[in-house]
Amino acid sequence: MLPLRYARAWQFLGGVGVAIALVASLWPGGFPMPVTLWDKLEHSGGYALMTLWFAGLYPRAGLWRVGLACFLLGVLIELLQGLTPTRTSDPVDALANGVGIAVALGLAYAGLWGWAARVERLVGVGPSTMRG
Repeated sequence: MLPLRYARAWQFLGGVGVAIALVASLWPGGFPMPVTLWDKLEHSGGYALMTLWFAGLYPRAGLWRVGLACFLLGVLIELLQGLTPTRTSDPVDALANGVGIAVALGLAYAGLWGWAARVERLVGVGPSTMRG
């Protein structure tokens, strides 16, 4: 993890995001949602956002671990959905998650990794150097 002054707060907020994804993905709905293009965009966008969030907390060299962790979370959620009475496991959802993760990792490797340290420096509370 990067040397962040508010590392616990950044991690906590990321954990809240993961918890929201879990609840939203496993909450028993009244009926299964129809499969639409919008559904796949939601998967891609959600996992891109989650991946970018955690890419902001770790050095560039660890980004592949961030992507792997996010992808494994998505696969786990799909497997758990298959165990619920109102949801179904869909490998295409996992693929959509992977697309979002890949896009986010591309953006992170292009320069968005470590954004949390830059935010802390911008507001004058973070360390003065950042290593990647």
